[in-house]
Amino acid sequence: MTATLAPAPPPPARRRSLRGRIAGLERPLLAGGLALVALHLLDLAFSGPATALLGVLAIVAAPLAWFAAQPHVTRPTRLALGVAFGLLAIGFGVASHGLHVLADPDWRDLTGVGLVLGGILLVLSGLAALAAPGRPPRRTGLGWRAAHVVGWLAGAYVFVTLIGMPLGVTMLVTHAPRWAIPESKLAIAHDEVRIAMEDGRDLSAWYVPSENGATVLVSHGSGGSRGRVVSRIEMLARHGYGVLALDNPGNGESEGHSNGLGDNAQPAIGAALDYLVARPDVDPDRIAGLGVSLGGEVLLEATARDPRLRAVVSDGAMRPQDGRDHLDVAPPERAGMWIANQAIRSVSGMHPAPSLTPIMPRIQQPTMLIAGGRAQGEVPTNRDYRAAGGANVALWELADTGHTGGMRTHPQEYEARVTSFLDRALD
Repeated sequence: MTATLAPAPPPPARRRSLRGRIAGLERPLLAGGLALVALHLLDLAFSGPATALLGVLAIVAAPLAWFAAQPHVTRPTRLALGVAFGLLAIGFGVASHGLHVLADPDWRDLTGVGLVLGGILLVLSGLAALAAPGRPPRRTGLGWRAAHVVGWLAGAYVFVTLIGMPLGVTMLVTHAPRWAIPESKLAIAHDEVRIAMEDGRDLSAWYVPSENGATVLVSHGSGGSRGRVVSRIEMLARHGYGVLALDNPGNGESEGHSNGLGDNAQPAIGAALDYLVARPDVDPDRIAGLGVSLGGEVLLEATARDPRLRAVVSDGAMRPQDGRDHLDVAPPERAGMWIANQAIRSVSGMHPAPSLTPIMPRIQQPTMLIAGGRAQGEVPTNRDYRAAGGANVALWELADTGHTGGMRTHPQEYEARVTSFLDRALD
C-alpha cells in the first residue's frame, strides 16, 4: 500500500500568516515609539526652570490619545502619521543629540538618543500598518468616495496646520544642532574658552584679545552657533575690538538645553559679562554687544537689564509677539502659531522671553537697530522698537536686504556704520 503525503499548504496561506505577524507588531512598535518620544519631551520639560503642569499633562495625554485611536484610524492615515512623526523625531534627535554623543558623550543626551530610537519605532509601526487588513468601504458610490477623499484632505490640512506644523516648530526651537566647531573656522588669532554658569554647565566661546581697549560680546541667531558669525567677528577684530563670541546654551559646543526663542539666554549673557569684566585685559567701561537675529533680541533685553553693556547693535531683531501684527498670516496659520507657542512653553519648561517693545524705554545706552526690508514685518517692528526706545536708538533700514543680510549685500557700508557707531559709543 502506497502512503499518501499530505499536500503542502498553499503559498497564499503562508503569505497571509507572515502578513498577520507583521500587522501584529504595529501596536507594540507604536507603544514603544510613543513612550520613548514622550520620555524625552518630559525630560526637557522637567529640566527647565519653570515646568508647566498643564504642559506635562499634555505631553502624557497626546501619545495616550494616539495609541487609543489607532485601531479606529485607516491604514493610510496610520502610515502617514507613523512615518511623518517618526522622521521628525529621528531628524531632530540626530541633529541635537546623536551627533553630540559621537563627538562628546554626555549622559544628559540619553533620552535624546531615545528620541531617535522612538522615531525609528514610529516609522516601523507606520510601515507595519500596510500589512493590516483593510476595512471594506461602507458605501461604494462614486459620490461617496469623492466626498471621502475631500474630507480626508480637509482633515489632513487641519491636522498639519494645528498639530503637525506646531510640533515641527516646537522641535526646531528646542532642538538646535550640536556638533564640534573647528578652530580653523576662525582664521584670526583667538582663544577657545569655557565659561561656567551658575547651574554648573559650561558655555563655549571664542575670545579675540582687544587692541583698542574695547570689547564686543557677539551673540548668534536661532539654531546657530559662534561659527555662523565669523564674518562679524573678523570685521570687529580688523578695527581693533576684542570679541567674545558665545554659543548660546544647548547650541554649538555649549552645554544645556537649546531654546531658539531665547527664553534661557539671559543667564548666559550674564555669565559672559562676568567673564569679561574679570579679565585683566578688558576695560569694564568699554563693553558693547552685537547680536544677529535672535542674538539681537537677546542683547536688547540684556542691555535693558545690565548696565555693563555700554552700547548694543541689534541686526534683525523681531520677537514673535512684537512682529505678530506686522505679518500677513491667515487665521488657521495664526492659530497654529499660538498652539506652537504653548507647545514650546510645555516642552522647554521655560517662561517665554518678554516682548521687547515695553522694555525698550529702559535702555539708556546707545543703540543701533538694523532691519531688512525684504524680511516680512522686520522694518515696522524695528520702527516700533525705535519709537519706544527714544532718542538714544537709531534705526538703519535696508530696503533691498533680507533678514540679517546687510553685511552680505552692503559689506563696506555695513562695516563703516557699525564700527563708527561703536567707536562713538565706547570712546
